[in-house]
Amino acid sequence: MWTLCANLFIADDTGLGKTIEAGLIARELLLRKKAKTLVVAAPPSVLEQWKAEMEERFGLVFEILDRAYWTWMRRERGFGVNPWRTHSRFLISHRLLIDPAYADPMREWLGEMRPGSPKKDPLRILLATDAAREGLNFQAHCTDLFHFDLPWNPGRIEQRNGRIDRKLQPAQEVRCHYFVLPQRAEDHVLEVLVRKTETIKRELGSLAKVINDDIERHLKGGIPHGEADQIAQKIGRADLDAERKRMVEDELEAARDRQEDLKAQIAKCQDVLKASRDWVKFEAASFRDALSCSLELLGAAPLERGEDEKGRPVWAFPSLDNAAQSDSSWASTLDTLRVPRKTDQKLAEWRKETPIRPVVFEDQGVLSDDVVHLHLEQRVAQRLLARFRSQGFVHHDLSRACLAQAADSIPRVILLGRLSLYGNGAERLHEEIVPVAARWTEPSRRDGPLRAFARDATARTLNLLDLALAESNEHSLNDTIQRKLLDAAPRDIDELLPQLQPQAEKLAIAAMDKLRCRGQEEAANLRATLEHQRDHIRAELDRHERQPAQLTLGFDAEEKRQLQANMNAWRRRLEQFDGDLEREPERIRAFYEVRAQRVEPVGLIYLWPETN
Repeated sequence: MWTLCANLFIADDTGLGKTIEAGLIARELLLRKKAKTLVVAAPPSVLEQWKAEMEERFGLVFEILDRAYWTWMRRERGFGVNPWRTHSRFLISHRLLIDPAYADPMREWLGEMRPGSPKKDPLRILLATDAAREGLNFQAHCTDLFHFDLPWNPGRIEQRNGRIDRKLQPAQEVRCHYFVLPQRAEDHVLEVLVRKTETIKRELGSLAKVINDDIERHLKGGIPHGEADQIAQKIGRADLDAERKRMVEDELEAARDRQEDLKAQIAKCQDVLKASRDWVKFEAASFRDALSCSLELLGAAPLERGEDEKGRPVWAFPSLDNAAQSDSSWASTLDTLRVPRKTDQKLAEWRKETPIRPVVFEDQGVLSDDVVHLHLEQRVAQRLLARFRSQGFVHHDLSRACLAQAADSIPRVILLGRLSLYGNGAERLHEEIVPVAARWTEPSRRDGPLRAFARDATARTLNLLDLALAESNEHSLNDTIQRKLLDAAPRDIDELLPQLQPQAEKLAIAAMDKLRCRGQEEAANLRATLEHQRDHIRAELDRHERQPAQLTLGFDAEEKRQLQANMNAWRRRLEQFDGDLEREPERIRAFYEVRAQRVEPVGLIYLWPETN
């Protein structure tokens, strides 16, 4: 962000995932080492939602910097401490950026008043002020919204409705209700206001801000009884002038023309996601098995499959009492599997009353507090998988040596190595498992070291391994064979280890070629993007400089001032493009240059014939 001086403006319609999009950008910046500190300034009513979304979906732990956090930090670390230095990711109310002493009790109240599960609370009513019209997600359990009063601005009405009428709403129909009393003169005006909102959306596809502001001006002084009919007529006539309406319609028509391009981009993104999954060979079942294996290494039971009330598979998370006793930090990690704690709820009380929720590994299609979606960025998953990223064979740790039985006639041994490629600043660019397979014979009968298979035999061995791990084998080897293999393991490692390096070198060369191509491709894409932005800004600036009177027809003084400020910003940005084009694509290309590589053994596997 700092290098490019970029400002990203996300302006999707209500409920289309602006928070998720911002989280994706933040995660990408962190992965590319372009950002170290994140500060999110948001309305106080959405701070808790931001905190939960960032942690659950992206594994990013934020602290809410408010008066309570400020006081706690000074009490814990001394009065002179700067709380901004106590963490790298903060959420803060935008009002506190103006007035440090400001505290919004409404935020705390809204944080607690979350709709419960329908199973526990069949009748759930959430009372909220107009502060709840922004950023809160109620679609998981709410399908009816009642406007006790109506704001004067149609855009605010749409924002309120958007709390339940949004993505991942499981209901086929949502209902937004308005109270209209025929004997009350003001309600006639409000009824016209609602109809006007629907008309604007039907004609233009979205709510026009200019019309919103015009209607709000009509209602700024309230609705005097004697003027109700007159105000209703003004609202009904409120519209864009011909020129502005033509401009809005042209923009909307261009947006409709871009829908096919957008569909093509979505299809391309789906292809990229599939290619990424295929490249890392990510499968939910393998991911789940890895977590279960890590749990067993901690001395706990594996994940236990069950079903929810709709018959969908869920997995119960085991107790980690032993791990929590030996490492207290596990308690806070497991807290991410509980329902979020209320503001005034004590920690011990919350942990006692709130059980760990079941977990799922596939998108459920709806928002729910009943289960937790475990993904690669979730804190529990990251911590369990970290064991597999640690160095193997430390202090003769044989937890990385395993024995399986295969539908084959010869015994086989596989040494697994890990190839790691690093870029500038020790940034990990690539990781790959390197297998070396050989036919196993007893050490006393060998006339030399174990000899690695060729490519085809290695591929067959790995295929046998996949089949052996996928099937539950009821046969077990006798103690004599197990002791024989256990005693031979150190020698087998010593004999196969020298043959691991040449295999890793071949894979490293192939990986570096792919990284080099990716760097060149991303550098070219960035150059094309910068050139497109430059040309677009230049064309927009030329258009306004050639026809200033026509394009500002009907603008008031404030709108003209804003346009002039935009044009000045466009001129400054055009001056920066040459430097960006020279510097940024090269920086991206250099990011993928391999500066160091490392190969280390991480596992030893024996495949024993089922019939032997």
